[in-house]
Amino acid sequence: MPIDPRIAEILRRRAEQGVTITKTETPTLRPQSVPTPTVRPQSTASAPPPIQMPSLNPPLPIETPMDDGELAALLDGVLPRIDTLVRQAINDVHNNGRLSMAEALSLAPEVRNIVSLVIGQMLPQIKGTSARELVILVLAVLLRQYISPYLPALVRPYFTAQTLRVLVRGLEAAYVSWIKPRLQN
Repeated sequence: MPIDPRIAEILRRRAEQGVTITKTETPTLRPQSVPTPTVRPQSTASAPPPIQMPSLNPPLPIETPMDDGELAALLDGVLPRIDTLVRQAINDVHNNGRLSMAEALSLAPEVRNIVSLVIGQMLPQIKGTSARELVILVLAVLLRQYISPYLPALVRPYFTAQTLRVLVRGLEAAYVSWIKPRLQN
């Protein structure tokens, strides 16, 4: 089965930028056997089996890097859901699917929200920085697919994962330094 070219591009960009995507797994709890007290039975019946008790120290989550095959399989399940929601958002703006440049630019944050939401819901094992990096990689490809065709040719090359990463960091810094302190007052 051929791989979606968008997935191939995401994997290529991830390799070029040296981005590691990890998944968080929590090892399953194994009950610990607690020996039952030894009592000399009066009859010839055997002693009862040991009582199974859950561990009081739950295992810590383990982060393991994902290889290209595993990440491609996950993206293969996620991209169709994202496509459906993005197309719905485009149709909500224009039912013929044709956008003006201003409409396309105003739709870009909605695409970001859709990508973040779907990855958060469908891939809960990818957390923190890995989830953020994956959203940025996917977003760069989808913005090129859905938004770039409506932008002037001079602007299109700037819709890269690296540019988005810088923009996201700038937005996070602005939030931390300006907006968050005002919300706390």
